[in-house]
Amino acid sequence: VGVGGRGVFSYDPLTGKELWKARHRGWSIAPRPVFGSGLLFAIIDRDSPELWAIRPDGSGDVTDTHVVWRETKRMPARASPLLVEDLLFLVNRNGIASCLEAKTGKLIWQERMKGAYSASPIHARGRIYLFNEDSICTVIRPARKLEVLSINPLAGEQLMATPAVDGKASRVRFDTKKNGSKVRIAVRNGEELGVVRGPKG
Repeated sequence: VGVGGRGVFSYDPLTGKELWKARHRGWSIAPRPVFGSGLLFAIIDRDSPELWAIRPDGSGDVTDTHVVWRETKRMPARASPLLVEDLLFLVNRNGIASCLEAKTGKLIWQERMKGAYSASPIHARGRIYLFNEDSICTVIRPARKLEVLSINPLAGEQLMATPAVDGKASRVRFDTKKNGSKVRIAVRNGEELGVVRGPKG
């Protein structure tokens, strides 16, 4: 399943045949769709983002038949949604974090976090990690009540990309105008394993 210009499209992975599509008004967008609770959750429209919950069992044009619910306010244009059990967690560019009930789209809580956000939220070891563009990581519990567990400043440099998790280590890319880009690798107790610097420019 991919979100493209003017539509969400589902394809047979073996043949490439289009299975279904849901038409929308916008252009292609960065967030990737996620699946769970019997639904596909996709952000559509780069300029005015919305979250659509789509039943994935249709064929042909399912725009009017399989879109179960839509959320049109304060949705992200860059960060992907995160599904943890029956809850969706999202954070938009302005730092507004939302928790929605996956099956119904009901808003459970919404809160503004400090800073701007491009990186997608990450779920690991019973916690959700939210990285803002000033490389500050806010850790929350994946629950129906917002509980901030910690706020952790990292490198003091720009962070745009979603960190990658590899076992007990995470790889975080920071961008800096002076030193090019670099990737810092750290285990969960904060010990730095190494720094890889990219080209300048």
